Amino acid sequence: MSSTMISPASPRRILPFVLPLLLSLPVLLAACGGGSSDSSASQASPSTAAPAATPPSTTTPATSPVAAPASVPVADFNIASQVVATGATGKIFGLKANFFNDGLIPPSPMSNYGFPNPIIPVLNADGSLDVAWLDYSGATQSSVSGLGTPGTISITHVNPDLSAGATTATSLRSYKLLGFTKDASGAFYVAYNVDHPYRNTVAGDVNNVNGNELHIAKASSASFAAKAWDTLVFGNQDNSKDKSKGNPGTAGGGVLSYDAVNQKLVLYVAHQMAWGDNGTRHQAGYFRYFDGVTGSVVAPAGNAMNMGSAWFYSHNFNQRLLIDNGTAYTLAHGDAYPRQLGFSARTLAGYLGKDNTVFDKPYQAVDGAEGDNTTNAETGQFIKLSSGDFAMVHATSQGRAARDVRISLVSGADGSVRSSAWLTSNAANTQAIMPKLEAYGSGFVVSYGLWNSSNRTNRAIEWHFMQLDASLNPLLLSNPVAGIEFVADLPLLRFTAGPNAGRVGWVSGNDSGTLSVNLVPAAH
Repeated sequence: MSSTMISPASPRRILPFVLPLLLSLPVLLAACGGGSSDSSASQASPSTAAPAATPPSTTTPATSPVAAPASVPVADFNIASQVVATGATGKIFGLKANFFNDGLIPPSPMSNYGFPNPIIPVLNADGSLDVAWLDYSGATQSSVSGLGTPGTISITHVNPDLSAGATTATSLRSYKLLGFTKDASGAFYVAYNVDHPYRNTVAGDVNNVNGNELHIAKASSASFAAKAWDTLVFGNQDNSKDKSKGNPGTAGGGVLSYDAVNQKLVLYVAHQMAWGDNGTRHQAGYFRYFDGVTGSVVAPAGNAMNMGSAWFYSHNFNQRLLIDNGTAYTLAHGDAYPRQLGFSARTLAGYLGKDNTVFDKPYQAVDGAEGDNTTNAETGQFIKLSSGDFAMVHATSQGRAARDVRISLVSGADGSVRSSAWLTSNAANTQAIMPKLEAYGSGFVVSYGLWNSSNRTNRAIEWHFMQLDASLNPLLLSNPVAGIEFVADLPLLRFTAGPNAGRVGWVSGNDSGTLSVNLVPAAH
C-alpha cells in the first residue's frame, strides 16, 4: 500500500498518510509534531551484576565489522530448557504458531513496528518467576498485535529451581497484554486494554477498534478476584474527537515497572491520538507515573495529556524501560520528530517540575524522510553497568547489506555513545532479528536470530549467541541453537538468587503452547 505525503509548512505541521497493512488491518498514523520531551536531543529492573565495561580503542572505527573473525572460536552453546506445564487454562503464544504473518510489509518477523508482549516475566527475590501471559487459544497468525476477541490473562508462578509452576487465571480479559510488574510487598500490577463505549463494527470507522481503553489494575493475589484498584488511563472517548487518546499498544507495545525509591508505578506504552486533522489518528509513545496506593495518574507539569511525556517520539514503535535508583531510563524507536533510536532518562522531580528529561539522545540517527514508517531497524535490549554507563544492542540495515546487530556502550550521565561495534556482517536477505544482551562473566552475552527474508513465508529462524569481553571484542561464536525461541521485546534475565543465582536466562512459549524457561551456560 502506498502512502501519500504532504510537505509541511513548518516542522510541527502534521503529515498525514496511511500506514501499510499491519497484520492485515489498516492503521492510520502520521508524522506528528511534539517529538521528545527534551529538545536537546520489558526491562523491569536493572542488571545489578553488570560489569564496568572498558571502552574499545578509539583508533577502531565505530562502524568496523567484527563478526566472525578467523581467530574467534565457534562452538556449541548448550542451552538448558525447562518446559513448565500451565494446566488446562489456555495456550501460550508460540513463535512459529503465532508470529509469522505474510500481511506485514515487510513480512513478519521483519516488521518496522513493535508488538505487545503476549508473555511478561517478573523475577522474584528468591529466584522464582511470576509470568503473566495472554491466552492465545484459537489465535491465528494475524493475532500478534492483539487478539480478535478478548482472552484471559493468567499468571504462572515458576519455582526457584524452575522445575514446575502453578497457574492462576486472573479475572482480567483483554485483547493485549501491555505490562506486568510487582512491588516489594508482592502486589501484582497488570496493564491491559478493553473496549470503550463508542466501540462499533463499521468498516473504516475510527471507533472500530478492539480495546481502545487503557487500564492498569492492582491486586494482592494473582487471581485479581479482589482488585485494590482498576484505573482507566485513557480511551473512553469518541475517537473522532480532537486530542482523543486510545488504541494502546498499536504498532508498538507497553512496559510497566515499579519505582521502589519513589513508590510509584511507571508505564510506557504506544498509543494513538487524533490531532487537529478531522479525526485522523497518529501514533506516539506515552509515559506516566501512577500512585501505587490509589492508582491515580501522577500528572506532569504543563500540557498533561497531549505533549511532552504524553507524546513521546512520533511513531514510537518500540518501548523499553529500566528503573534504577529512582531514575527511569527509556529506549524509543522514533520515525518522526525525532527520527532516531533514542535513549532517555527521567527523574520524578524533572517530570513533575517541567516534564523534562535529564537527557534524550540518539544512539542511532535514522536515515530517510520524517514519518515514512521505514526505519529498517529493530530495538533490542539495554542494561546498566556497574560503571553507571549502559550497554545496548539493536539491529539495522542502514549502511549494511542486510540487518546486522550492533552493540553500543553509552554514557549514563548524558546519553552520548562512547563506542559501538558491529557483531554481524550479513549477506543480502540474511536478516538479524530480536537482539538481546546481558552481563556474562567479565563481559557480555548477546543473542540474536538470523532469518532469510527472500521467502516471505519462511518460518525458520536460526538462533545464535556471541560472547564478548568488556571491550566488545568477540570471544566465542555459537553454532546455531535448535529447539528454542524468543519473544521479540522480552529481555534476557539475570537470576540474582536461588539455585540459578548468577545465571542468565529468558522465558518464552514453545511448540506445545506452554511455557519454557531457558538458561545459557554458566559463565567461567
